[in-house]
Amino acid sequence: MACEFDMTSHWEPLTTAEEIADLASELRKHSIIAFDTEFIRESTFYPGVELIQIATDEKSWIVDAQPFRGNNLEKLRPLLDVFEDKNILKVLHAAQGDQECLYTSYGVVASPSFDTAVGASLCGYGESIGLGNLLKSLLGVTIKKGHARTNWSVRPLPSQLLEYAHSDVQYLVEAAKKLMEHLEKLNRKDWSLELSAKWEDKALYQSDPEGMAIKLARGGKLDARGYATLVELIRWREERVRTLNLPRRWVADDAILVDLAQVKPKDLAHLSTFRGLNKGELKNSGEAILEAIRKVSALNDKDLKRLPRSGKPDIPNSDELQVLELLKCYVAILADRHQIAMKHLTTAAQLLPLLRSKVKDPQDLVKNGVLSEGAAKLVGAEIIAILNGKRALSVSGSSVKIVEIP
Repeated sequence: MACEFDMTSHWEPLTTAEEIADLASELRKHSIIAFDTEFIRESTFYPGVELIQIATDEKSWIVDAQPFRGNNLEKLRPLLDVFEDKNILKVLHAAQGDQECLYTSYGVVASPSFDTAVGASLCGYGESIGLGNLLKSLLGVTIKKGHARTNWSVRPLPSQLLEYAHSDVQYLVEAAKKLMEHLEKLNRKDWSLELSAKWEDKALYQSDPEGMAIKLARGGKLDARGYATLVELIRWREERVRTLNLPRRWVADDAILVDLAQVKPKDLAHLSTFRGLNKGELKNSGEAILEAIRKVSALNDKDLKRLPRSGKPDIPNSDELQVLELLKCYVAILADRHQIAMKHLTTAAQLLPLLRSKVKDPQDLVKNGVLSEGAAKLVGAEIIAILNGKRALSVSGSSVKIVEIP
């Protein structure tokens, strides 16, 4: 049975420094709390936080983010300190967006954290179960959904939106406790916390022109000079969108940057012929774009920033392709048997190195970066067994079973 909430005192959003200080004082009495954010991002680069919802296992609050912007940001500090308090576990569902909101708006991430979506995927609830379905399965609770397109900036907020905002966090602590109990029995609690902590890495929310360029250049269209030019063009765009706080595609989409890196226009007349650059951006940034291109054009070949070898994916041969399909099926059966999302055992990028590995011990798979520690402990020996011809798949009627080979 789900817990009962005392909502009489905390239904309306908190808007003053005194209320935030009182909330932080209350939250520090708990070792585990939950939070969520509501934000708007359709027309901005940074997510604009409008609400922060917070809950213990008995009460929930809504913080109106609007009164704490600009010069009033410091008044939110007591709550931000709670998010960074190492003695309080913070529970989120699908944590990436909320952590990004905290970092880009306030310069903090919540740590330590537990992502209930991650925990659920380690307990057999599928790859990415939604909060509503998870609460229904775990607690028998039904929450209202359908506000993905809501304009959370309107004030005052209608009562139905307040109800929805509260419901997103009211049951998260209880859900997290149930998941962690299950994870403890499966010996996967530490694994879930490790995976949840991935979204605590602030570097994920910072500019990475080289990483973005590697992904865009994998199609093989760019030579070394083209790749180096693409890095500089992405660097320009990243600075521009952060300055203007506009979506990347509003300034220049990925395709136009790749085209510019290939052709390398030398003047504004040539630059103006490229579709995908609007006239306003061409007028404001045309010289900056050309300067990024010229910067690379002036470099000697030996000084060029080159595409890392790992940027080009390894290609399996025809025999390996057949075995990879079999290996996918085998790992899927293992995932079902162990009640865990397949992505936590292996990914498509890991399958070929897994097939080519010549190891006898699961820990060697970890040392070689083929499997994670948790996956190696759970299925490493079974994967090595099929690679060494000690396991086979048997079809019986409409089912597939794993068979041991003596």
